[in-house]
Amino acid sequence: MATRSAGGKNPDVHPALETLAHDAEPGDAVRLQGYVGPTKNEKILRLYASFEDLSEYIDVPRDDVVKSAAAPEAMAPNGGVYAWVKPDAELVYTRTQSVTAPARELGGASAREAQLANEFRQRNPAATVLASLTAGSNALAFVEFRPGLTGVLESAPIGQSAKTDAMRGRSASHIYSELSRLPAPPALIRAASRKMEPAPARAPKPPRVLTGHGTAAGEAPVHPGHVLPATSSEQAWFNATFCNGAHICVQAWDWATSGNIWYGSYEVVTMVGSEGTTNASLVLYYWDSGWSLFTGSWGYWVQFYNAINVPGHWISVNVNGATAGNTYASLSGAGGGTQVSMAVR
Repeated sequence: MATRSAGGKNPDVHPALETLAHDAEPGDAVRLQGYVGPTKNEKILRLYASFEDLSEYIDVPRDDVVKSAAAPEAMAPNGGVYAWVKPDAELVYTRTQSVTAPARELGGASAREAQLANEFRQRNPAATVLASLTAGSNALAFVEFRPGLTGVLESAPIGQSAKTDAMRGRSASHIYSELSRLPAPPALIRAASRKMEPAPARAPKPPRVLTGHGTAAGEAPVHPGHVLPATSSEQAWFNATFCNGAHICVQAWDWATSGNIWYGSYEVVTMVGSEGTTNASLVLYYWDSGWSLFTGSWGYWVQFYNAINVPGHWISVNVNGATAGNTYASLSGAGGGTQVSMAVR
């Protein structure tokens, strides 16, 4: 297919989209990505998330595949593919157990990012997944917790650095375009234009104080040269990767809390050691307050993010919104013999 020169009035057609031109309009196809693997059913196309973990994959009816093409090396190295499928195709996502969903709900997904997006939807029904993508073994989801409060979620196995590290402080739209080499979805751009009114007063104290083997930021912060406990290579890796220059960094067993977070835009990163056998729960709150003629001043903590932190993995949550001085992060339930880490930067 001929393309037009970028030096003229019309830029070149993106090479990953050129093969699609004769088969469907852009709104008639949903992009998936992954590595094609074997299956006993010839009518099914199976896309694996990575070579490292073959327990995660998406099964796609071949009759619903509109077109396929090689994925950019930066997005799916070593022979990954893009597959465009009909929006109403019934895809089966598998990781230990199978979940069936329409293609439009898994758009742009590999098996790993489909898992991240599905877990987010299940645990945060009032929020919206605006876009998702996979970069190597890292899964990312771009979300709107509530109007005016947006975030970028990223998850990867321990030892894998964050793809968003070099883009901290940039907009979600910029991060999406930089990693995917595609234009940011309109929903992502619209969400960035919405504003959240800040609470008129700062939160007086965190929502609750946990007891057990954990550590709260105000009790035992990690200072340079005095790492607590950092007794494993995974804890040391987290400290070197995420705690350098962090506002808050705590490492402990079972649970960790941040204390009040006093920054407008920030990132919370948590990790559960691979020795763990139980998923931990990461919850973020923001403080809402006001004044009423009938009740006087009022205030309460509102949960706006709930996620599972799987043992052997880390999660990062970049938050943008009017929450300065009024956010609190809690990681709990990893188990008394499991090491955990939390950084706020």
